[in-house]
This record gives sequence, structure tokens and C-alpha cells, in this order.
Amino acid sequence: MISKYEIRKINGEEVLYLYLTYQYEFSKEFASFQEKDLKILSNQFINMNKIPFHGKKVYFIVDGFIVKQTDLNEKNYYFAPSNYSIVIQDDQKVKKTISLKDYLTSILFSFYSQELGDEVLKCICVLFNTYAYKKMGEDGFISLKNDFGNYVPFKEYSKKYQNYNAVLKRIHQIIEDCSCLFLAYHKDYILPFIHYSNSGKTLSYIKYPYLTSVKSLWDMASPNYLSVVDFDYSTLSKLFGVPLKSNSTVHILNHGYSIKFSDKTFSILEVKNILNLKSNDITIIVNRDGLRFITKGNGNSLGLSIYGASCMEMNGSNYISILNYYFPKCSLFKNIKELS
Repeated sequence: MISKYEIRKINGEEVLYLYLTYQYEFSKEFASFQEKDLKILSNQFINMNKIPFHGKKVYFIVDGFIVKQTDLNEKNYYFAPSNYSIVIQDDQKVKKTISLKDYLTSILFSFYSQELGDEVLKCICVLFNTYAYKKMGEDGFISLKNDFGNYVPFKEYSKKYQNYNAVLKRIHQIIEDCSCLFLAYHKDYILPFIHYSNSGKTLSYIKYPYLTSVKSLWDMASPNYLSVVDFDYSTLSKLFGVPLKSNSTVHILNHGYSIKFSDKTFSILEVKNILNLKSNDITIIVNRDGLRFITKGNGNSLGLSIYGASCMEMNGSNYISILNYYFPKCSLFKNIKELS
């Protein structure tokens, strides 16, 4: 699309010249670009390529001629949900460009329930704002399916909700209220770790130093706090690739972060995923015919607890207080201005 750039000084003011490739400049897509699209394209190119441009005027050049031009607003404009572009990549590596607003709308629909208050939804929105900025800056795209939140065109949710338009309006207001906000640890974007409930405290994770263990006693009153699942030894042997019998050794190691079946060790997250358990807070009872897995909570117990956050909101906490509680090592920013 853009093959090169040049910064010139005209009448003492910096002007950015963006040179378009021949294959793109005459396309119907570019010809249909409105003023808003030109601002998005300009800001995206400036930020992705870390161009030291401090002016406002941008010219688009084709064959030496100025074919379009735009004036940039303040830097915050680039990060706003309606103006920031997200690239979604599917399993076949086909890419699609959408707005951050549409991406966040899809994510919030996936978490949405009428029981969730606005402050909890704002927490989720801020975390996925952060994820979008992080992935677009590092990779230039977000995978359609990932470990945090899968993208689905949000119009598909119209079949699920009879009051779809009211829900959509509410979600859009949440997105507007969280415009440009993100969480950072030592000036780096964090990942959006979210779970539904835990055993009474969140977990730390050495790989991600911003994940701190904090008490979340509200979760102990969450529905379906305990889950019990039984597996016979034959099934477990196939799932883990280890011959298991009633006299096989089973040990929980590394302060609960790994489990050893006979002579093979798995991380607690691997065990959770292999057995499709509700939580990685696992207690194992050895029985004659198999193993009983008792779990507490729902999810990986990392980061934000949705149930705990809901209880905090009911007791008067806003989204800033909730995020500060569950991510105490992180700070909330609006672009470069620290809020808390």
C-alpha cells in the first residue's frame, strides 16, 4: 500500500508525504476512503513504523501528484475505538481489517450476561483494549482463535438476544467510556488474563511477573464452586500416554504447578486442558478403579476474577479500583498519561 514516506518542512511546518504503490492507489478501496479512513491509515502507518512526525498535514502521492490529503488530529485520535484498525487472521492466514470498536463489541458479547454490571464489563474492555494494542504492535494482527477471546462477527449474537439492540447500545457505551485506556507493567502492555471464579485467591505466574496472587474470598460463594470428576485408569492412560494402575504413583509437585503420573510430569494447565477440568486448582484422590479430580473455581485463576469483580462492584467499587486490586503491579494509562 505505502511504499515509502518523506517528511518535508513547508512554511516552518512538518508535512508527511506518503507514496502509494502502483497496485493500490487506483483501487476502488482507496478511492472510496473518507476523511476518517485517511486519518486511520496515516496514524496506523506512523505508529507501526515509529515515524518521528510531529505535524498535522499528510499528503498521499501517486506518480508525483498529490491525490488525497488529510489533517491529523491529536495523537489520541489514533487510539480511539472507531479509528484504530484491527487485523484479524484466520487459520488459513487470511486477514480481515475491522475497527477496534467492532472487535471489542464481539469480545464483550462473548462475555456478556445481564447479571454483569457496567464496571465489570469496563474491566474486560480495558483488558482487551490492551490486548489489541499489544498484538497489533508486536505481530500486526490478532488470531481469530486465541487463548483469551475469539472473534465472532458480533451481528451473529442478534440470534441469541431478544433485546439485541439494547445490549448493543450498552456495549457501545462501555467501549466509549473506556476509549484509549490500557494496562501496562513497566511500560509494556499486559495480556488479558480473565477467569470466572477461583478458590479464594488468584494465582501468580512466574512467566508473567505482573500476575500477583491476591485474595478473592468472594469466589468461595460462587455457584458450582466445587466440581468432582472421576476417570478410570484405562482412560487416563490413553489421555496422558502413561500406563496407570491403582498402585501407580501420583504426586502434585512444585507447589501445585505440576502433577507427576508415574514417571511423566505435566504442568497443571496441561492436566486441566487434557481432562477439560473447570479449574487448575486440583486435588486428586486415588481410588481402586481410577482417580477422582476435585477442582475449585472456574478458569485458570489468573488475573481478573469476574465473580470477584462483580462482588466488588456490588460493594461500590468502580472499574479502576477493581483493576488496581487484581493487577496491583500494573498501572492504568490513557495513551501516555498515567491515571492511577
